[in-house]
Amino acid sequence: MTRQLLHQGSRSRSSGGRAFTLVELLVVIAIIAILAALLLPALSRAKEKAKVARVHGELYGVGLALEMYSEDNQGKLPPVRVNCNSDLAMHWCEFPVELAQEHYLGRSDKPGMAANMQDVFNPEHTYKYAAPGPQLLNGSASGNYQLWVPSDSPTCASTNGQYYSAQKDSPLRWVIWSLGPQANSAKTQDERAPMASRSWYRRSGEGGVIVRFATRNGMQIKSP
Repeated sequence: MTRQLLHQGSRSRSSGGRAFTLVELLVVIAIIAILAALLLPALSRAKEKAKVARVHGELYGVGLALEMYSEDNQGKLPPVRVNCNSDLAMHWCEFPVELAQEHYLGRSDKPGMAANMQDVFNPEHTYKYAAPGPQLLNGSASGNYQLWVPSDSPTCASTNGQYYSAQKDSPLRWVIWSLGPQANSAKTQDERAPMASRSWYRRSGEGGVIVRFATRNGMQIKSP
């Protein structure tokens, strides 16, 4: 009898030794929370970098589409579309409808997105497109679009530059860009964006536009 009681007591102590106390559980939960807090920013940055890489890839494809369109249209580029005081005001400098109509890009029926190429960082909007030359304001011809180009393009680090409204005079043929991870950041909204390098995206948390442009001789260049 005594031997049986001692055996049961030993099993009880052994079982109790394997259990976690409430304090131990709370400590484990706290450690997990700390590790999560440390890892989440790193995961967020990695996700952002993956999106940036995707944007560069998609802009590369669109750049090829623009050059193909130009070759098929005696060197001309599509007009720049600007909308104001209308339902499409938020779709300024949308991707050219012509690229969709002539099957260089996929088509879409969404307002402001005739060319089905959605900005990864700006859902329900296309990437942006601009070029010195013809401009459509709310769908009607309205002079030429003026593109600001730094005096040291393609480096684009200078604060000096000028506006070009004619393709034959401009050192750049066209520019396409994403508004980047923070569409309303000071860098993205810079008055010289997208061609001023100070407005370009460089690292997480700072915002800035992601850009691809073509020089007069057809060389394509992307922002860092």
